[in-house]
Amino acid sequence: MKESFTLHGRSIRIARLLKGVSVKELGELTGINPNYVAIIERNEGTISHRNYFRFLRALRRDLGFTDQQLVAISILVENIEEVEKGALD
Repeated sequence: MKESFTLHGRSIRIARLLKGVSVKELGELTGINPNYVAIIERNEGTISHRNYFRFLRALRRDLGFTDQQLVAISILVENIEEVEKGALD
C-alpha cells in the first residue's frame, strides 16, 4: 500500500535551506515569482496544483532530493509543528 505525502511551504523552505539555495534561485528554478515563493514558504498562501508540481520538479531534478528525503523532511516538519502547537496549549 502506497501512502502519499503533501509538500507544505515549511518543508519547501527547509529543503531549500539544506541545499543553500536562495528564494530568488528557487523562484528561477520553478518559474514562480520569488515573492510568491516566500509567501508559500511562510504558509501564508495556497499552492496550486501546477505550482505544486513545479516545486516538486525543482526539488527533485534541480536540487537532487529523492522522494524519500522529501517525505522525511515533511514528517520532521509535521512533528515540529505538533510539538510547537502542544507547547502553545
